[in-house]
Amino acid sequence: MLGFPRHLTTDVVRIAAASRARKNDTARRLSYYWDRQQDATYRLIAQRFSKPEQFRIFSVNMVRAVADKRASTYRMPPRRTFTGIDQATGDALYKAMNADAVLKKASRYLEVCKTVALQVGWNEATGTPTLNVLTPNVLDVVCTNPEHPERIIVTYPGERAEDTTFADWTPNGFRLLNHRGAAKPVPGNPGATNPYGVLPFVPWFDRLPDDSFWLPGGDDLFAAQDAVNVALASLWRAVELHSHGQAWASGISANEVLQFGPDRAVALPQGGQFGFAAPNAPIASILSAIEFVMRQTAATHGVGSDVFDLSKVAESGSAKHAGRLDLKEVRQDQIAQARTMEARLFEVLRAVVNTHRPGTIAEDATVGVDFAEQQDQLSEAEALENARTKSELGVWSPVDVLMNTNPDGFPDRESAFRELQRRRNEAAELAAPQREVA
Repeated sequence: MLGFPRHLTTDVVRIAAASRARKNDTARRLSYYWDRQQDATYRLIAQRFSKPEQFRIFSVNMVRAVADKRASTYRMPPRRTFTGIDQATGDALYKAMNADAVLKKASRYLEVCKTVALQVGWNEATGTPTLNVLTPNVLDVVCTNPEHPERIIVTYPGERAEDTTFADWTPNGFRLLNHRGAAKPVPGNPGATNPYGVLPFVPWFDRLPDDSFWLPGGDDLFAAQDAVNVALASLWRAVELHSHGQAWASGISANEVLQFGPDRAVALPQGGQFGFAAPNAPIASILSAIEFVMRQTAATHGVGSDVFDLSKVAESGSAKHAGRLDLKEVRQDQIAQARTMEARLFEVLRAVVNTHRPGTIAEDATVGVDFAEQQDQLSEAEALENARTKSELGVWSPVDVLMNTNPDGFPDRESAFRELQRRRNEAAELAAPQREVA
């Protein structure tokens, strides 16, 4: 094994097995994000009730609502500016990787897992780079400095245990192993070497790490989700049991069954009584308690305590802007981490691309990233007034106004400029006959 020291060739399965608890916890978190919470809720109910099958289980997915709300860094694609490489070439490489879509997904997983890794690869069929996000449930990392891993092991679980494989990476080595840790042949790489000379992975952290690669945090969100799920199931059980009054009668034997209905007369012995007991479940109090937990959880995670408030009336854009102050501070911290990640991603991209297409990216090339400003939910009149003010101050040109109004239709300045020229020429042509008549 040219790419691996001898002591690293036998411990992959041991390392992967030792981290099973962390991986299971991450898998649980991701299942909550993707609406697979029912089994966990059923187990919690079974711990307290003898007949859990009588409960109707459903959930309101707070995990995804909070994670998606917080993950605003890539809500709008950033603008990248390259030096040392042609702008069109750089844009094409990132477009081929579908970078903006992958990073948007990764930013949401980051809120759930607190640490993720991006892997840059190569598509031999298209001759272009690829980008994938890996979550902690399939990763093991060896490092002394969390920001600079020394070894990364990726687990690819199969339908059966014997179908599981491992990819073991170091800066100089790469091995593909079976479920027992035995090396599998890799076509074109008999020496088990890493052709890139660097790990083709980029760690991305929820915040600046201290001495641990896997950042803690977020347990309170999932505990609150469990509490709300159990409370909702209990609430619906109470609704089912108390939605109708309970018939009762006195003065008859315990085993006697009365036949009653709107077309029947109930015959009771002298002194007997009959009636319906009104339901008295504290439905409003239970709902209030559930809403309290949801609102406090949202406020704790900086997404605004009213994100789960169903009673609020429509707000103006200015009011919504004021309510997002906490989110803006969260976004500033996220952008700081994303800038570091983007710089490292470009370095890894350069190593991978130049290995397969030598000389594509100069060694001194760099990338600058301009993250889109947070968009306020303004009315059309407010948005137009803002655009007019920015144009009058010289901050925006008509090109910026058109790009902001329709970012999908005009993703670059050239296309927006051409469209504005076309519209002005068209307007001038339509106005010309009127001037002649005058």
